[in-house]
Amino acid sequence: MQLTRLIYASFHKGTTANTIDSILRASRSNNVRDRITGALVVDEQHFLQLLEGSRTCVAQCFMRIMQDDRHGDIRIISAGDIVQRQFLEWSMHMIETTQIKRAIMSQYTVDRVFDPTKMSQTAVERLCRTLSGDDWKAEAA
Repeated sequence: MQLTRLIYASFHKGTTANTIDSILRASRSNNVRDRITGALVVDEQHFLQLLEGSRTCVAQCFMRIMQDDRHGDIRIISAGDIVQRQFLEWSMHMIETTQIKRAIMSQYTVDRVFDPTKMSQTAVERLCRTLSGDDWKAEAA
């Protein structure tokens, strides 16, 4: 099986915690079935998602996402074959930008705003690599 990674960004309209929980439950169930791993980064307006798995399963998953009206202005940031997964153990890990250390998050803002659609592909990929480790978590308040 050839592994593929897809990273995309989209806008959402103030998605509630209940909606995000619903998205995560469905995503995790589908992703376990399809052997897809990845992460979903969420802020007040944006989704940034990384999906990893077989080319067919990732494509089918992305087609479902494109049909989901909770996503607007979907933009593919990166897509291609990979040798190994970054998010091996996460069927779908959700990370809120407020959970990320400020020192790290400040490297990935444009005009002090997190907007993955305005970030370079290199910056988005670097952020994803950072989030696949353990050193990004902010201290609990």
